[in-house]
Amino acid sequence: MDYGLCIEMALTDRPFAERFQAAADAGFKNVEMWFTKDFSYDGSPDALAKLASDAGVKITNTVIGAPDGSIGGGLTNPANRDQWLERTKLTLEFNKAAGIPASIVCTGNLVEGMSREQMHKSVIEGLKPTVEMAEKYSVTLLLEPLNDRWDHADYFVTCSDYGADICRELKSSRMKMLFDCYHMQIMHGDLLKHIEKNIDVIGHFHSAGVPGRNELFNGEINYPFVIDGIKKLGYQGVFGLEFAPSMDHMESLKKTLEYLP
Repeated sequence: MDYGLCIEMALTDRPFAERFQAAADAGFKNVEMWFTKDFSYDGSPDALAKLASDAGVKITNTVIGAPDGSIGGGLTNPANRDQWLERTKLTLEFNKAAGIPASIVCTGNLVEGMSREQMHKSVIEGLKPTVEMAEKYSVTLLLEPLNDRWDHADYFVTCSDYGADICRELKSSRMKMLFDCYHMQIMHGDLLKHIEKNIDVIGHFHSAGVPGRNELFNGEINYPFVIDGIKKLGYQGVFGLEFAPSMDHMESLKKTLEYLP
């Protein structure tokens, strides 16, 4: 299992293009980013691939749309389906061209006037063509449950078990779940039991300290214990660090890697 760094939350004290080399200098072989357009990066996929290659790092994933649907429209509201699929096509084409193997899927928020059953149906109906595109472009989708208590009010999928059930319902090797230890500690805790239950559909991990979303070595989660448990389950993917440093960024990353097993 390798570690990866989200360069949208760490190394933000320098321009986006410089974060790849800085991540490599800090000891990372994998990095991840958010949107391929409308956020930190707005260049070509070829130029992005060169940035990563020159630094000797691999970009593991992007993000299709914003958690609340403000970018991409989301999946919970069927009225936004065309917007979602257009954004999906743009992102997956970019991923394919840049050699990025995965992209995060956020469902969007609760829709006023719709029942949870109706929103679930909309999410599944929206994911079916999304999965078809992912299979076409050979990109893996990572459905992410989030916490609605502190960071993402009204978000639809807030439980890892429910996120895993959605992935299984789609019946595709290109539909996986992103297990974010930070978000799921806030929502239900009992991290290793939920990970063990759903390891068959987990394609990626995120992590940060709880509370605060800062360094992993400050907080209520015993990350070495959790990571050792994940390794014992045979997970061989990337364990992503998605946290905001509370000190000098390079010093924060150095101390974090020293803390992790």
